[in-house]
Amino acid sequence: YGVIELNRVTRARSTGRMTVRGIAWRDDLGGMGAGYASALQGRLTSALGPESDPKSRTIAELLKSVGIAHRAVRIPNHTADWTLLITSGEFGDKLPIGFRGCHSALSVDSLDSPSGDSWETLVVAALPNPIAGRLLESSQATLRVFAPAMRNMLDRNFPISRFARSIDVLCCNRNEWETLEDREEVAWRVSILAITDGPSGSTVRFTKPMGDAGFLQIPAFPRSRPPRDTNRAGEAYASTFIRTLLDSHWRPSSGVVEPELIRQAALRASASAGLVLDRTDFGFPSADEIDAALRDGRIE
Repeated sequence: YGVIELNRVTRARSTGRMTVRGIAWRDDLGGMGAGYASALQGRLTSALGPESDPKSRTIAELLKSVGIAHRAVRIPNHTADWTLLITSGEFGDKLPIGFRGCHSALSVDSLDSPSGDSWETLVVAALPNPIAGRLLESSQATLRVFAPAMRNMLDRNFPISRFARSIDVLCCNRNEWETLEDREEVAWRVSILAITDGPSGSTVRFTKPMGDAGFLQIPAFPRSRPPRDTNRAGEAYASTFIRTLLDSHWRPSSGVVEPELIRQAALRASASAGLVLDRTDFGFPSADEIDAALRDGRIE
């Protein structure tokens, strides 16, 4: 039993008190960084507290247990970030309540600027905008991806438009995108913008070979049963979209992209997101599972 006080209401008309009776509890990985690192088989760099912090130890052990290579940026006198995720499972409702410690204490100089030819892809996920901008602008990675959280969209002091030209692919959900004040300016500055919208599917905006903007709408991948858990669907979509671009040898240096490649990437991403809805544990579908779903045309 416990009491949680929120710093803002979670719906338009709040009763002031909500009682939630839990039926199960599990410590699991849930951050976007871990999701992208696992799905793309990359290395995660993230902030943790000192080794004496129990939450930091738990996160490090969970990362190791699922095989994610990890470099910790230790922040003294802070506990690791964590989120209480209240979910109804198959009904798709979830309420994330974040507790910020380490990442709120990061400074622009806290993380090394990624450089060198070994960085084929850099994904910056939910870091504060000044840090995200610094990393993206200084990176020599072939493909630079920004995966913002709602707090990135709400930052009026350091808006995303200030570093949008350093973003090759921007992936977010519809609610996050519509919260962004200068979204039209950002949309014109990034090469590819992928917006997910739950059961309504996704929309991709991209620069066509003739230089004008292209738009593609892809419905949610058909399923024969309700989802078991909607968590991690966004990372599944975005990571598969990114992987398809890389496997097709697309590089942002060209500035344009063929519509057929966008369609293929979005279809595979939609299938991946549909498959992850069947998982209640941390993990992502394999390429073979995605291919099988595409052949069947439906997730049974």
